[in-house]
Amino acid sequence: MNPKKLIAVGLPMIAVTYGLSRFSYGLMLPYINETINMDQSTSGVISSLSYIAYCIAILFAMVFSNKITPKSFLVVAGLSSIVGLGIISISFHPVVLGLGIFLAGLSTGISSPPYANIVSTNVETRFQNQTNSWINSGTSIGTASTGAIAILMTNSWRETYLIFMIIAIFVLIVNYKVLPKHQSSERKGTVGYSKKEWRHSFQLIIASFFIGISCSAYWTFSRDFILNLDSVPTYLGEWFWVIIGVAGLLGGTAGAFIQEFGLVSAYRLSVLTISTSSLILGIHPGNNITGFLSPVLFGSSYIFITGVFIVWGISVFKTNPAFGLGIPFLILALGQAIGSIISGVVADISGYYILFIGASIIGYVTLVFKPKVN
Repeated sequence: MNPKKLIAVGLPMIAVTYGLSRFSYGLMLPYINETINMDQSTSGVISSLSYIAYCIAILFAMVFSNKITPKSFLVVAGLSSIVGLGIISISFHPVVLGLGIFLAGLSTGISSPPYANIVSTNVETRFQNQTNSWINSGTSIGTASTGAIAILMTNSWRETYLIFMIIAIFVLIVNYKVLPKHQSSERKGTVGYSKKEWRHSFQLIIASFFIGISCSAYWTFSRDFILNLDSVPTYLGEWFWVIIGVAGLLGGTAGAFIQEFGLVSAYRLSVLTISTSSLILGIHPGNNITGFLSPVLFGSSYIFITGVFIVWGISVFKTNPAFGLGIPFLILALGQAIGSIISGVVADISGYYILFIGASIIGYVTLVFKPKVN
């Protein structure tokens, strides 16, 4: 299959499941709170439901990757996204909102591993890293689109989620028509769980977990923080998500960067950048330059580091690309789920400044790890 054609359908699906269905909550939270009054702890718990759902879904996708066709997985992912977004749009209580967030979050975990399998069996080896990285950058497109639609719709968050649902329906139809129809669901040989591979995955797992904790504060509370800073222009807060998303397109170069400079250099650069984005919010967020620089650094580095995790994971678990992608993304989401709850509590007790400084320190600690492959 032509890599460009696969990117053309895979990138929008990831945009829907990650950008619209999962990370949009942090963007829409200030507006949702005007209708459904929640404290920061409750907001953090609801945010964690998306990550918990992701963990459940990606485990399911990994376990059954050899038994269910990738296309079937993606149909389920699309339907989950559509239903979840619809429930969010009619939410009147935190419990109902949490249900919608959970269902939408399921779509994210189900959508990523199938593309890894499709790429591994339908794309030439030399193009696989770049194809996976560009599909993964769909998160940035979804984030930017979410921000732009939210600005156009002002405070109409319910109608915004209805628009997201319509987009999800369209993207699902396109994927259904374009993706390979008769790809075998059976893969020969082992499924990639050797002791050697597990030993080599240890640093990947720990790094993914702590990066998840570190970036969860940013995804959940950064925009709310910026909007409440009197020293930062309102337009910067309104366009905050768009800046993150547009900057995320730079993350699509992860595959090419790894090809040129190596996995270790790519990992260290991304950790430094994503941790610094949180540090800026914690120590000096109150002017135009830093208020703009922080989301640029975060958006580009988040997509970049997830691209690094994809290449790292697939390089470790060579015999099962879906499992290799699933492991770091699962652990990343687990860290984000725990981090969202902790972030809400820390924000309530100590405020946003301490929260973002603490998040950056956790991120910097992961520089001690070094990608190691078979």
